Amino acid sequence: IGGRPAGSITAGAFLKEFVGDVPWAHLDIAGTAWGDGKLSYQRKGGTGFPTRLLIEWVRRRAG
Repeated sequence: IGGRPAGSITAGAFLKEFVGDVPWAHLDIAGTAWGDGKLSYQRKGGTGFPTRLLIEWVRRRAG
């Protein structure tokens, strides 16, 4: 539904149907999660790009 360009909003709208009143967020990380290594400064394979962000968010929420 909506094709690839609408994937993030489509996924968010889908998830919204199941969370009720629970605060939530949809992080669209698919585009940055894997590198094809085509550029000299890119590694090929999983990037781990959102890992630091998510760890820091959890640490701050845990207080």
